[in-house]
Amino acid sequence: MRPIGLQDLETAFAYASDAENTKFMTFLPDDDIEQTRDFLERCERQWQKQQPDYYEFAIVQGGRHIGGVSIYLDRSKNTGEFGWILDKNYHGMGYATEAAKAVLDFAVQELDVTHFVAHCDSENKASQNVMSKLGLNCIGCANGRRNKGSSEDRIEMTFELFV
Repeated sequence: MRPIGLQDLETAFAYASDAENTKFMTFLPDDDIEQTRDFLERCERQWQKQQPDYYEFAIVQGGRHIGGVSIYLDRSKNTGEFGWILDKNYHGMGYATEAAKAVLDFAVQELDVTHFVAHCDSENKASQNVMSKLGLNCIGCANGRRNKGSSEDRIEMTFELFV
């Protein structure tokens, strides 16, 4: 893993604009490459801060950027919210779990984060599995989730972990 940035524009746009790959995401798919560019520029600015509000990492396998994993911090910097996405060609290989575990360890050891949360669509079994492998427990479900690529309200699951 490494900081994500503009060098990842084409590969990030490939997975972030793919409707099938992002069907369970609230802020994706990206409609055009400029949306992806804006996101990557914001990520680069965060990495330049002395105390970033969030950390977006590129997941790299065999020298190729295949996805991203993030931790967004609350105001207290004690709680972090996970997120991840992989190019669909790399689903089911354990990369999301490995990357999210590395971010969890980073957040505990380097940022003193003690509380973790994550959210997903109730039909996103792959993300639920990652959360379970990280030790997060489901604490509830709520109606009203709206994934960007969907015209219907969905059920959102919330997971958390205290360390």
